[in-house]
Amino acid sequence: MSYKKIKLSHASLKTLDPYHKYNYPIYYKRDSDGIFKKLLDKGDTYNEKIQQYIKNKNIKHIFVLYEDHEEYQHDIENYLKKIKDDSNVSNIKKSEILHELASDLMYDMLDGELNPKKIIQANNVVNDKVDLLLSDHNAVKAMLKVTSHDYYTYTHSVNVSTYALGFGSFLKLTDQQLRTLGMAGMMHDLGKKKIPSEIINKKGKLSDDEFKTMRSHPTFGVDLLKELGETNNLLFDIVEQHHEKLDGTGYPHQRTAKDIHPFAKIMAVCDIFDALTTKRSYKPAMKSYDAFSLMRHSMNNEIDQKILEQFIKFMSKGSL
Repeated sequence: MSYKKIKLSHASLKTLDPYHKYNYPIYYKRDSDGIFKKLLDKGDTYNEKIQQYIKNKNIKHIFVLYEDHEEYQHDIENYLKKIKDDSNVSNIKKSEILHELASDLMYDMLDGELNPKKIIQANNVVNDKVDLLLSDHNAVKAMLKVTSHDYYTYTHSVNVSTYALGFGSFLKLTDQQLRTLGMAGMMHDLGKKKIPSEIINKKGKLSDDEFKTMRSHPTFGVDLLKELGETNNLLFDIVEQHHEKLDGTGYPHQRTAKDIHPFAKIMAVCDIFDALTTKRSYKPAMKSYDAFSLMRHSMNNEIDQKILEQFIKFMSKGSL
């Protein structure tokens, strides 16, 4: 039986728990004709037979029904809890699950309905990442290996959070500072939810009016976070100031160097680096060296060069 007209949400093979019985169907998309087929029926167990079938069919992507998406997220969280302290499970595997959970959550926040529960889930993901970093200083390498190389707002948000956490750890920030910085990375573009999609997805240069609208997204982000019950003023500062520039040409308030929070300066470096080194429909991904060169020579009046130098040291210290 084929499935063409059901509403599906993207899921990930990496998040499936071996020998777990799933209480909802899981689908895959057949390459030959684009038709969705059931991989697991409701009540089926993800066993070796299914795993071999996935391998034989070279299945790369899976999907769940839109109405089952929340239960799927809950299953990912439970799987993560199960393996969190298991020394037999690699940091790569843990990082993959955390990355998929964070990506899934950000996709849902940016494209779906917002509620305070989503903020709690986002904080939980960041806390799990910080715990993994603190438990093993090599964990940052695993986290960076699973960042996405294709640019979407939701994957970009997760990548920036990962860079910010790793860099913050390199700078020896406190646990709480790390958690706030990581959360700010996840939420820094949340305000784009209030920007019309035709502006977000426009491939050419934005008009003056469109750019004026886009420049409002940091403020929109803070407004949304407050509406969802967030109270962390440092988080608000980072989100609102991540597009400010040292020379006062940034937005939304044209702050100059002395009025930009140091953590917002860190966020700006992580944000720009990921934007440059991920592939978009209208440009290839830039090599890290070329991105750093551009940030050094063309943005020397815009971003904090001392922070950039530290970021380069962090990225070159076995992270790349």
